[in-house]
Amino acid sequence: MLANSITSGVLGQMSGGLFYSGFLLLYGFDINEISILLLIPSIAPLLNLLSPSILERFKRRKAVLAITRLIYFTINILCVTLLPSVFGDDFRGMKIALITLIIISNSINALFSSGYSAWHANFLPDNVRADYFTSSSCINSMVTYGVTFGLSLLTDSARAAGSEQYETILLMMRYVAYLLAIIDVIILIVPKEYDYPVSVDKPRFKDVLTLPMKNRRFALTMLILFATYFATNVHTGHMDTYILNEVGVPYSLTNGINALYFLFFIIFGSMWKKFIAKNTWFRALGLSLLIEAPSYVMLAFVNTENYLWLYVITRLYQHVLGVVRGTIVSSLVYVNLPDTDRTNYLALYTIVINAGAFLGKLFGTEFYKLTSGTALHIFSAQLTSVPMLFGLVAVFELPTAFLCLALFRKVTPEQLLREYDIRHGKMPRPVDAVRTAK
Repeated sequence: MLANSITSGVLGQMSGGLFYSGFLLLYGFDINEISILLLIPSIAPLLNLLSPSILERFKRRKAVLAITRLIYFTINILCVTLLPSVFGDDFRGMKIALITLIIISNSINALFSSGYSAWHANFLPDNVRADYFTSSSCINSMVTYGVTFGLSLLTDSARAAGSEQYETILLMMRYVAYLLAIIDVIILIVPKEYDYPVSVDKPRFKDVLTLPMKNRRFALTMLILFATYFATNVHTGHMDTYILNEVGVPYSLTNGINALYFLFFIIFGSMWKKFIAKNTWFRALGLSLLIEAPSYVMLAFVNTENYLWLYVITRLYQHVLGVVRGTIVSSLVYVNLPDTDRTNYLALYTIVINAGAFLGKLFGTEFYKLTSGTALHIFSAQLTSVPMLFGLVAVFELPTAFLCLALFRKVTPEQLLREYDIRHGKMPRPVDAVRTAK
């Protein structure tokens, strides 16, 4: 699982993120078209409603998961990379083909990807979960962003030298990403596969909704995750393109800052682990969102004149909070996940987080269209559409934080809640209770 997180991280950065935005900009896509293309994959996870009906027909899913994952990568990375050479100057044809490939690849991924989560949940009990996500995120960040930073230096150099070298670097990067995708599929065949317990004899379409919704704590967990993904995705469709094209931040600076992320796990990982243990998962998420929200206000004021210091400070501040928020958000689905019917629960989870991300990106896209060409003047700063979106992230994170704090007693498992009350003196410790009884 750790090896998979590393290969997935590296190939994800090489075929997505800044490099994907640069690839699309190179072939004539503008910021609004790119935001729409980034929005499309968030629609496909609605097909997760069908996922349990398909997957639960297989007692062993390893082979079918590997084949469908390879098909997804082939379409999403290799076929997309070949589009410019196939269509040449036919931009309209390339755009239609790109949208088609994105829809097909992400539909396949949506139907089968939850099978990996149900399979791997066996290896993530509560006593190791925080350690695993903290450690894996640290190692993944160190390797992924280290490689990405090196590629960024190469890309910036090629970009300065001329468009032909720049294009060659971006294309080669995507071909290497596809080779890593093949390795990723091979790695995922390795873990032992266990049985998948179910509470119903025959899978039914409605089970994806009905079974998880009967579990009150899991349902409230989904509400919190939906709000979190909505708030934190309002700006994502526009951020990379804006930072790269409008502000003029070099690839190497952005990815150089990202390359430092693993250090924040080493420096702050232990502190945040104690923070989560002290406050429980949901209360810790609420508090971390409150602390993180001001960073997006800071990001809104980044421009071509101050990015060398303000952008750097803001991103480093977000790294500190990213350690705890990333660990919590990755773990929440497992906190109230039962042992039975996991495919249904995880299918709903995938639908919920992608629906939150989709609606957040859709809101951001519509907001950008409505406010394009306008600016908000605050002091001497002029905030255009995308900086205003950064500010809205902060606005949406605040009610999400209060939701976490308001619901944490209703959503936290009884054992964890009991431990929280004992730590905070709201319940007598077991020894004290025995003495009182005597």
